[in-house]
Amino acid sequence: MICGECTKVTEKQRTRPKGHRFIITADTQYGILMDGFAMNTPNWSQEIEISRKCVEQINAMEGEERPLFVCVCGDLVDTESSFSGAIASWKKVMKGWERNLVFAQQVNDFKRVWSGLHPDIALVCLCGNHDVGNRPTKASIEHWTSSFGDEYLSFWANGSFNLCLNNCLFSNPTGAPDLFDEQLRWMEEKLAYARESDATHIFVYGHFPWFLKHEEEADDEITSHSSAPSGWGPPGTKFEDGYFTIPYEYRKIAMAMFKKYDVTACFSGHFHQNVNAQSSWGMPMIVTGPLSMNLHSSIAHELSNGEVNGIGMRIVDVGEKGEFEHKWTLLDNEEEIFEHAIQRCELQLMSEGKIAEVLIE
Repeated sequence: MICGECTKVTEKQRTRPKGHRFIITADTQYGILMDGFAMNTPNWSQEIEISRKCVEQINAMEGEERPLFVCVCGDLVDTESSFSGAIASWKKVMKGWERNLVFAQQVNDFKRVWSGLHPDIALVCLCGNHDVGNRPTKASIEHWTSSFGDEYLSFWANGSFNLCLNNCLFSNPTGAPDLFDEQLRWMEEKLAYARESDATHIFVYGHFPWFLKHEEEADDEITSHSSAPSGWGPPGTKFEDGYFTIPYEYRKIAMAMFKKYDVTACFSGHFHQNVNAQSSWGMPMIVTGPLSMNLHSSIAHELSNGEVNGIGMRIVDVGEKGEFEHKWTLLDNEEEIFEHAIQRCELQLMSEGKIAEVLIE
């Protein structure tokens, strides 16, 4: 057979009959730990240490356990220029262009650390609200894409179709309505294409969880709170759990598409803890904990399905058509890593002669 008659094999085809593996991580968020301390000087060496450990553990996976790709589900870094409300003293006083310089350095450090991922493992990076802002604009999105490429994209892997979204626009599209509409049209086209192409699985990735309990939950239904770890911020620092999901007005649009095209599962981060939820038609909504700072919800026992809180990654093993398994895995010595990170923040605070009893803005 001459070469011109050969059939080209692509990832659109299922060429690994035993299936394949990928890794989900989220919220590397270089800079978040220092936000809880009244520091004068930006510092994110703690988050770098956590990411390095994760890269090392992924690279050590061999044989059938080696992943095809790693997806970081948003908030790669912390300091998008519109974020000025934090305990960190430098963040309050810096101007937007100065925070952009910090953002650029955080991006450089993220790339430097994650470039250590072995070349045979692809890295997929999604944007989060700390990358493009709580109200993304064309300018903030272009600022991110200039460093990381497309803010939404799709690809095949061993017969499965993977749809990566900028769902920060679903959280608040008012700053870039044209971009929201453009992505929405693209999303339906890609979902239809995947289903027409008989994809074995359709996986959707984003930063924001679409929901925490069920797809019909109202915006004011979740009344619980998540607490920050001891030592971060003033005593009693907490966040409303309802803040972390996509508003129902925009969620219902996506859910209708996911149901119509039989999406296998959705993956996200943003909540800084694990959630295993499911839609009424059986689509899993899987939220993965962070590679930075954990939060702990007052209803964690209802949401996590027994997965422990901590610093780690999610291993996803894809099987036959429509089948997959996932497992939350803590980083080795993760408690020691996190305790060390908090201690380093406290030591820097002490060296600056500061106290941490400062109210969050």
